[in-house]
Amino acid sequence: MPGGDFHPFFFVVIAAWILVCGLGVVLFRNIIYSAVSMVFCFLGVAFAYALLNAELVAIVQILIYVGATSVVILFAIMLTEVQQSYGQLFHRQAIFAAPLAVAAAVVMTVMVVSTELVDVGDTSLNLSVHALSSLLFNRYVFPFELVSLVLLAAMIGAIVLARRQGEKR
Repeated sequence: MPGGDFHPFFFVVIAAWILVCGLGVVLFRNIIYSAVSMVFCFLGVAFAYALLNAELVAIVQILIYVGATSVVILFAIMLTEVQQSYGQLFHRQAIFAAPLAVAAAVVMTVMVVSTELVDVGDTSLNLSVHALSSLLFNRYVFPFELVSLVLLAAMIGAIVLARRQGEKR
C-alpha cells in the first residue's frame, strides 16, 4: 500500500480469524455462542479496515456493529429466552444452495483472476474526516436523512411490537 504498512501475513491472519468466526456464527448450536462469535467477526472486519488504512471506517465498524448492533442482538436473544437451536444443521435447500454457492465463488474467482487489477491499488483514496463529513452533510444529505427516517420507523415498530406482547401477559 502506498504510504501504508500493509502486511500480507497480517491480512491472512485477520482473514482466517473472520472466516473462523463466521463459521462459528453458523455452526454453534448455542445461540449465545453464535452471537459472541458474530461480535468477534465484526472485530476482525474492523481490524481488516484498520490494516487497509481506513481508520475512520474501522472506528465506525466498532461503534456501530460491535457496540450497538451486537448489544441489541444479545438483548433480543436474552429477552426471548431462546438458548438452543433445535433445528437441523442442514436443510433440504442445502443440496441446491451448496453447488450454487461454489459455482458463484468459482465465477467470481475466475473474473478477478482474469482481469488486470494490478494497477488498481497504486493510489489509495482515504478521505479525511472533514472531507467525508462535508460530502455526507452537503451532497448526500437527502439519503442520510432518509436512512435516519427508516431507522426511526424501525424503532417505532419495535416499540409497538414490544408493547403488544407486553399487554398480552
